[in-house]
Amino acid sequence: MHRARALVLGCLLVAGAATAAPVVQLPEGGRAVEVIPKGVLCGPVRGGWVLEGRTLKPPTRADDATRTLELKVAADEASCATATDTVVVVATGPFPRIDSAATTFYPDDGRLELKGTGLKNVAIVWSGTPRGVDPKTASLDGQDVCLEPNGPSECAVPLAPGLPTDATLSWVPAYGRRGANVTTYDANGRFLDDEYFRLRPGRTVLTRPLVQSSGVDLSKGPGYAAVTHSEAIASVDCGTARCEVTEGAVSIRNVPGLNPTVTLRLRLVPRVFFAKGDALETSVAETLPVLACPLSAVEGTVLRDAEDSGLVMRLDPSCAHDPRGLLWTVNGARVRVERVVKAQDGTYVLLRTSGTNEPQVTVTAITSRVDGTVVASETADTKPVPDPRATLELPGHGTIDFVPTNRPAEVTVASNGGLGRFVLRPLGGAYTVTVRESVTLVQGEATAGGFVSLRFGYRLPTLPAELATSDLFLTSERVQRAVREASVPTNVENLVEFICADKEGHDEKLTPSRPHRVDYAMRNTCRVIIHRERLTPEEGNQEITLRVTVTKSDGSVRGESSVDQRLFLRPKGDVRVIPVQGNLGQYDRILVQVAHVADESRYALSTVDRTGLPSAQWTAIVRGGMFRLYTMATIPAGLYRATQPSGQLAVNFGVLSRLALLNNEGQERLLGIEMGLMGLGLVPQSGDIQFPPTLAAVLGLGLRVPIGPGAAVGAQAWIAREFRGDITRRTNGAPGTDTVVPSSKWSFIFGPSISVGNVGFNL
Repeated sequence: MHRARALVLGCLLVAGAATAAPVVQLPEGGRAVEVIPKGVLCGPVRGGWVLEGRTLKPPTRADDATRTLELKVAADEASCATATDTVVVVATGPFPRIDSAATTFYPDDGRLELKGTGLKNVAIVWSGTPRGVDPKTASLDGQDVCLEPNGPSECAVPLAPGLPTDATLSWVPAYGRRGANVTTYDANGRFLDDEYFRLRPGRTVLTRPLVQSSGVDLSKGPGYAAVTHSEAIASVDCGTARCEVTEGAVSIRNVPGLNPTVTLRLRLVPRVFFAKGDALETSVAETLPVLACPLSAVEGTVLRDAEDSGLVMRLDPSCAHDPRGLLWTVNGARVRVERVVKAQDGTYVLLRTSGTNEPQVTVTAITSRVDGTVVASETADTKPVPDPRATLELPGHGTIDFVPTNRPAEVTVASNGGLGRFVLRPLGGAYTVTVRESVTLVQGEATAGGFVSLRFGYRLPTLPAELATSDLFLTSERVQRAVREASVPTNVENLVEFICADKEGHDEKLTPSRPHRVDYAMRNTCRVIIHRERLTPEEGNQEITLRVTVTKSDGSVRGESSVDQRLFLRPKGDVRVIPVQGNLGQYDRILVQVAHVADESRYALSTVDRTGLPSAQWTAIVRGGMFRLYTMATIPAGLYRATQPSGQLAVNFGVLSRLALLNNEGQERLLGIEMGLMGLGLVPQSGDIQFPPTLAAVLGLGLRVPIGPGAAVGAQAWIAREFRGDITRRTNGAPGTDTVVPSSKWSFIFGPSISVGNVGFNL
């Protein structure tokens, strides 16, 4: 059967291509028809054809050999022998009766099921182009014949599969032809135009899925769902989205991001049905996943309870949308696109939000408010916002709890969680921030005062390009710090000088912690100089104590020369001179002591190294003589007279002059030369020898040990010249009679004593 069908079709094609002469078709048994408008048809004719001039009548029943004749056309019969023009006449089979309402067209299967009578050898001609393809390259044209009907009233004709539902279908009578040069008449001799042969099936049945797309791709703009027969779709409904039927597809816009799918409800045009099993439906519903731009939230950027926070989203490289041209929302609230960075793994978008306290956020990207197509959407869990932990430290001086205004402090920041890090941000009117060799420094403004909370920006270093230096959010410490000057204890030796003149009268700067000697003539040139101009603003205000103590050679304090002051020093102040007052004496000791006031509220003191605040002291002694000659009162408790007659002299008292060698500090040596007047034996003794009380001039050596100011204990050995009467001896036999004992007025006496007083001068 297939071979016979191919043979018939081949004959039709060859016949149509072999001649360019006009073709006139007449049904078998039909009336005579004037074939040409003028001239004559040249015979003869055969096979039951009847020729009368220009009129030709088809045979009642034609055979294959005489069904088609080629006749010459001449102006008259005499010209037939030389005529060259021809006309082809065809005797077609009887016209069929086709029931168009009962005819079914299956464009997807390439089949037309005809209903009617006389269908055998009836040809079907088709022409059409599928929607969405170029008609120049994909036009489907052809014809086929009903060779063997399925019954007296049915015939299935194969067509080219893939024809559109509105393809042009026409029938051709049996053994007939179709073309631009073909003229067809019916059995009554009436001319029939192409519209007469147009076939309009009563039903068009679609058997292939109408929607060809597996999803709606919104990553490159409006979504499209490809359909096989867009011409068969009367209307389309997409719920909350907006759909339009285009050439070969359904355009989908305004897709909300709440649902990951969109449902297409396609209503077919009249007389077009979709075969679903044995049922024929007039509408098709198809649910498609929304293939939006792959969107993901960068870990560590979705934070909770952070005001004015930044949220970083990553669009897949396949997404063709410009993030700046989209409308972004977070939990339904519109947000601003702050930065866009393209990287190999996608496009990073920094969204600036007002913050959220929700456990989740839904980020949506929409094409525009008019279109409303959601091209990307993602829901992510939020993380608690981390808190900064800042420590301020002055290099070399330990941690501090305030913001210094006169020098920078190093800032170390830690966090209680999160993947990012905190960066100290400047705060106008309060403090400035600088970075030196990856060390962050903060310094309060000179005009600032009061308290301030340090402000930090939260950054994620793993983000690409400039996003790594963008603040995702700003936060402040929960505590406030004082903004004030940082006073660092400076070396007081640089601020304080002790100056005395040398013997030539030139000022000499004395070195601290070393003894110095001042010429007696220059004793009143000593002074303390406070160099406030050497104090730098970085060191801050300094509070020191100045003590000047002058001690006499005997250890007593010279009160008029003493100074005890508490000084408050400001940077870049004037020089202050404090003289050592009073009329200093020989061997006066000058002690100058300078120390910082130990005030932790003022100074930045190290919490690790507490070796003490810087201090300094100077010592100077006024030069004096080598000897001291002075007068003192002496009370020997008991003297022993070594000269005969020897004995104990009790209760003695006298006034002595002492000449003693002095050491470098004005202290007398232990041994000295003494002379003076002494009262000896002022209390009579109970022994046999009776020494009368006497006044004596003494001269000798004395050993003295000071026990206090002007007081000393010692031992002496003197040669005495006694001014006395006779020394007597008590007689045992006659108590009332004393015997005179011969003795010299010169004697040698020695013994311990106590001396009081030191009235004299140095030599």
